[in-house]
Formats: sequence, C-alpha cells, structure tokens
Amino acid sequence: MDTLPEKEIALLLILAGPAGSGKTTLCDRLLAENANTERVVTCTTRPPREGEVNGIDYHFLSDEQFDANVENGEFLEWAKVHANRYGTLKSVIENKLSEYIDLVMNIDVQGVAAVQKAARDHSAIGQRLVSVFIMPDSFEELRRRLRERGKDDEAEIDRRIRSAEKEIGAWKSFDYAFRSHSKEADFDTIRSIWQAEKRRVARIA
Repeated sequence: MDTLPEKEIALLLILAGPAGSGKTTLCDRLLAENANTERVVTCTTRPPREGEVNGIDYHFLSDEQFDANVENGEFLEWAKVHANRYGTLKSVIENKLSEYIDLVMNIDVQGVAAVQKAARDHSAIGQRLVSVFIMPDSFEELRRRLRERGKDDEAEIDRRIRSAEKEIGAWKSFDYAFRSHSKEADFDTIRSIWQAEKRRVARIA
C-alpha cells in the first residue's frame, strides 16, 4: 500500500509586503509558537551592530568571503543595499529543509522575485517554496501603523508610502495574497496557508 510519508515536508515560507504591513510580527509569532521552525539566517558584509551574534542574526562575512561565495555560485540570491551586500546561501536552506525544519523569511518584494527565479533551478528548494504577499488594508492604515512604530519621521514615512505604492503591484507574482486586518486574523490566515501547503499532495507524492 502506498502511504503518506511519516514526516511532514518542511517548507520555506516567505512573507513580503510594504513596511508596516505586519510581516515581521507574523514571522516572529510563527517562530515563537512552532518549535521546529527557524528564521533563515542570511549573510552580510556589514559589521555586526551592538548585541548582534554571528550565525544568529546574520552570517557576517568579509568582502573577500562574500566574493568567493558569489564566484562559486553558493548564493540563492544576493543584492547590494547601499554600501553593503546581503545574500542567502543555498546550503543553509537545503540543509535545514532536509532536516525537516520549516523556514521563514521576511524580505522585500525584489528579494522574493530573486528567490523565486533562483528556486526554479533548485528543485529541492522550489518544491518547498511558498510566498505570501500581505496587502495593507489602505494607505491611511499603513501610515497609521508606521507612525505608531515611532521609528521614522514624517519624511521617511512618506518615502515608505511611496515605496508601498510600487510594491503592491507585485502581488500577482506570489502564491498567496491577502488584505491585512487584525494581528490575530492575519496570523490565522498565515497559519492556514502554511498548514495546507504542508499537506499539498503535489509536494509530497
């Protein structure tokens, strides 16, 4: 008899959306409430900030180390942001997924597109990739959330709103998209997507 695998397939769940959409909070809650789930630790060439730990917050690499990884094709995706570079190692993701550890990533829309493109050439990752776009309920609500965070001045909030206006146009390129409401409702939606995808026959047959 052909039966289901004893262990559930591990997924790479990517959440994206404009700043203030709640994706970071959702990632943090998924990690807090699921023992077998980890955040993807990416690489960067920037120096550690106070309190950051190598291998936990980032893999901190020298420019030479980063160059070597690029040359050897070891990054699933990488990009330069201002004066520093950031990248996601294929081996980090593949090793965790093979150990049945679910992974979550919180990256920008451009980063998701790069991961989706690269995953098409890596079946071990592509088979497990699930992307979700979190749509703000309105720009007014997005502005309110950004103000409540208290991290940005009005000029920066205006810049983030302009970025959001561009980012929402990418929602059709994701596997799932939903309009953000309350924190509880959004988490229920993410959890439902995650659990359903772990049981999708096409992934496990």
